[in-house]
Amino acid sequence: MKKALILSVILFVVLNASAQKKQNIYFLKNNGKEVKLRDSADYIRVIEEPDSGEKQFNIKEFYQNGTKKLIGKVSSFEPRIIYEGLIVSFYKNGMKKSSINYKKDACVGLAYYFFENGKVKKQLEYLEQDPAEKKAAKKLEQNSKLIYQVDSLGKVYVQDGNGHLIDTTKFESDKLVEEGDYKDGFKEGVWKGRYLSGKSSYTETYVTGKFVSGVNTVGDKTIEYTTFESAPQFKGGINEFYKYLSRAIKYPKEAYTNGIAGRVIVSFTIEKDGQVVDAKIDKPFFPSIDEEAIRVMMASPKWIPGMQRGLPVRVKYNIPISFKTR
Repeated sequence: MKKALILSVILFVVLNASAQKKQNIYFLKNNGKEVKLRDSADYIRVIEEPDSGEKQFNIKEFYQNGTKKLIGKVSSFEPRIIYEGLIVSFYKNGMKKSSINYKKDACVGLAYYFFENGKVKKQLEYLEQDPAEKKAAKKLEQNSKLIYQVDSLGKVYVQDGNGHLIDTTKFESDKLVEEGDYKDGFKEGVWKGRYLSGKSSYTETYVTGKFVSGVNTVGDKTIEYTTFESAPQFKGGINEFYKYLSRAIKYPKEAYTNGIAGRVIVSFTIEKDGQVVDAKIDKPFFPSIDEEAIRVMMASPKWIPGMQRGLPVRVKYNIPISFKTR
């Protein structure tokens, strides 16, 4: 009750601090899914119309305990958030978590990441790429330079872009420990990684931050790879997928009769064998159209699965499906 009261007070302040401005309020889970009830949400997002003379919307997010989660600007928020300018995120204890600049939702310039006690953990410089270079770049080629990184005890691993880093990434049920050299801000030479659960380990080679090759060891199996990861693909490409949709979609009679048309974003998971599962509409549009979009996705032929370090992996995916009456 007290938590709800605190949050209600904060939202009241947000709403009344700029009473003349229009706002959209969303209740969200940590996975980004929108829920209807505030008590079911992990955090609350407030999108506020632009300040006088500006074009960008204000974005503010709050944890359920009422503390700030994120503040900044966006140029768009439907169907997805497009960050612009300085975006600052916070831990639940109110301390700063990150400070990152964006341009059209891409990180640019200097960025800072912090420990929960407020001390700087690492500093990166994000490198801006033109669209052609970005499209041609391999997934694992670095678009940033590591300037500085320390551990929680203050031990400096990388200074002025150079050093030997030992880094741990936490997952829900595992931890990944990676180790290797940085030179002038980029990964260089041989890097080694291992999951503490023992499920796999790997050795990879980099030149000026660019992935060259790797060897993944899973149990008694060794897999060599020269492409770090690849996204799932419909057999024949995206054009063939939309041809499949045009053949498979049966326009709901009720929606067609009432002239209901629009676009829905379907999220789904592609299994290691290419099977489509867990199709859903995160933001409902019209009941019968939503149901039809889910039906055609679940009936989709198998995809070519996503790959990472030479092995097929489950990948969450989303794609727009348009329903037109003409």
